[in-house]
Amino acid sequence: MITTPIVLAGIAGIVMGYLTFRLLRNWGIAVITPLLIVATVAVLMPPTRKTDRSTVGVQTPDRRAPDRRAPSDTLPQVSSDQRVSEPLGSEPLVSGQLNEALGNAAILRKGETAADAAANDILTLASFEQSRPIEVPHNGYTGSDSCLECHEDNHSSWENSYHSTMTQLATPDVVMGNLESVRLSFADQDYEIRREGDVFWADLPDEKSPQDRSKRKVVPLVMTTGSHHMQVYWWATGDQRTTAILPFVWVSETNEWIPRNASFLQPNMPISQETGRWGQTCSMCHSTHRRVRSIDEKTWDTKVSEFGISCESCHGPGQDHINYHRNLDGVPTASGASSVDPGEDPIANPASMDKVQSAMVCGQCHSVVEIMEGDKGYAHLNEHGHDFRPGEDLTETHRVVRLHDHDEAREIMNPEDPKAARFNTTFYKDGMVRIAGREYNGLTDSACYQKGEMTCLSCHKLHQSSLDERPVKEWANDQLKTDALNDQACLNCHSSEEYNESHTHHSVGSSGSSCYNCHMPHTTYGLLKAIRSHTITSPDVGKDLAAGRPNACNLCHLDQTMQWTADKLREWYEIEPPELSKDEREVAASLLWILKGDASQRALVAWSMGWPVAQAISGTEWQMPFLAQLLDDPYLAIRFIARRSLRSLEGLAGLKVNMYGPVEARQRAIAAIAQYWYENQESDVKKRKELLFLNGELDYERVQRLIKECDNSPVFLDE
Repeated sequence: MITTPIVLAGIAGIVMGYLTFRLLRNWGIAVITPLLIVATVAVLMPPTRKTDRSTVGVQTPDRRAPDRRAPSDTLPQVSSDQRVSEPLGSEPLVSGQLNEALGNAAILRKGETAADAAANDILTLASFEQSRPIEVPHNGYTGSDSCLECHEDNHSSWENSYHSTMTQLATPDVVMGNLESVRLSFADQDYEIRREGDVFWADLPDEKSPQDRSKRKVVPLVMTTGSHHMQVYWWATGDQRTTAILPFVWVSETNEWIPRNASFLQPNMPISQETGRWGQTCSMCHSTHRRVRSIDEKTWDTKVSEFGISCESCHGPGQDHINYHRNLDGVPTASGASSVDPGEDPIANPASMDKVQSAMVCGQCHSVVEIMEGDKGYAHLNEHGHDFRPGEDLTETHRVVRLHDHDEAREIMNPEDPKAARFNTTFYKDGMVRIAGREYNGLTDSACYQKGEMTCLSCHKLHQSSLDERPVKEWANDQLKTDALNDQACLNCHSSEEYNESHTHHSVGSSGSSCYNCHMPHTTYGLLKAIRSHTITSPDVGKDLAAGRPNACNLCHLDQTMQWTADKLREWYEIEPPELSKDEREVAASLLWILKGDASQRALVAWSMGWPVAQAISGTEWQMPFLAQLLDDPYLAIRFIARRSLRSLEGLAGLKVNMYGPVEARQRAIAAIAQYWYENQESDVKKRKELLFLNGELDYERVQRLIKECDNSPVFLDE
């Protein structure tokens, strides 16, 4: 096809031919010159694209953006009340200067499918390699595939774990969410996602013009984080290897989209695209041997040795280990050496380390930690990553943060004080870590570690044993040893003759006799649920109350008061009860936490009301109206947790409620649930005073008074 450049080349050739004839008086050269110029331009010119780049901004809606003509009621949505029925904007923009790959994208023409365009240079994720973090093994790291040759079984069990899939490229076989053709709405912002070929595209508001809804851009989703409970998606900004986040999360438990704001226990914050967060923060633990490579406060050129938590995260760089064994076998290595002194194998094995070193391997990620610059300074850290290697002393490169180490937080933490509030996000008032993913802090604060030999591997097994008959997914859920599924993990050190029914005061084999339920209660929050604390302690109403933490006993005995618990602990263990208020003496502790507790307490207890163990002990016939009112909680995460627990109650398994839409819709749902509960009460329903009943009816006056006393101090748990 004759194009404008070829025509221009022809004109230039004619001019040059004429000048050549005037100078040389040679007709042969004069005729050949324009032909050579045209041929040269034709060879060097890039293949003709289907769309002129100068028209991308106007024509994207018919090409890359999701089809806006699709009926909105056929598409999954977060907010049905904000359904998109009109075009989202008249000026979609291709994101910035999104590298040469995106700039040269093969844009689908109107009516053209991905299959039709396959032969026309359609993009794949490989096209965006220059615009996202990449894997570049460095400093002796070789990648997990190098382990496969000799360690096939271990490599296979690692692949079956969620560690291996923590960070992945956003390919069709990886994404968990419905990304084929979906429209999402939240906080008066609209988003569309669509698949073209093997690339997922998002049409979203331009954060540089938040008030102008007509300003939009179309960007490729290039990476994912998470593959277990939920998954989030990162898009290429086009600024070096900087990524930003799609502000929605796919929840695997319920197969639904929720706003990212709802996936954390935090006040309802403005929507953020969190530009650069993966490179600066997430990559620290969600990849192996991360090098931040921040260029300025808005630009990252992040490189990692491997996406996800790979073999070398726990065992250290593999190159010396490979060389060691090849040299022993007389196999030449890259360095040319054919033999070495058969000393110790340089690979690290946490199972062979002492408790301190072994726990530190997990602690590099599973702790409240700050990476220190060290003697080499920030520039070295930024370019090469930290110097910790498994088997070494974590404290030389990382500062494990503990509440009692900081003068500014020794007083009771005040959410209004920025210095103290920093610790409120992570610790209870007594210093116990309160968020998931920081188990190293909990372990090393426990007597079982400090006075005994307990490590992470006392309970967890990172490679499933061939003797373990559980399905792979069941093992991968928590990577627990079979011994740790019951009290045997504790009885490996503690005598069953000493810690029997006379110690637990509960029947053998009951949930009340479980070591975990008393000493590792669900007082840690994360991933939209309560998680067992990894600080091993004993129940104490006074200490827990002062720390602002639910106590273990009342997380099972939801229908009992704190006074009841304090009396039992004094009778059984001579623990002195604290002075309690009238409400704490008379009202079930769970209801006090639900109605007047802070956001953390409300979240933990809402989860416990759906916990089968607590339901078996406390019954399920009285919680419904109290859980229902949490559907209108100011914290979006609490609404999600409350809905989950409500669905576990009889008659509400199919409960559908728009948790993020207009308040009127939620209020109608709450009223309907309350009416259902009132009409379907069994005659033997517990109508005790502790459960806020008065003369056989719910004591609405006292309920309303407790709600008005709710602790509304801001809670932002920093998972």
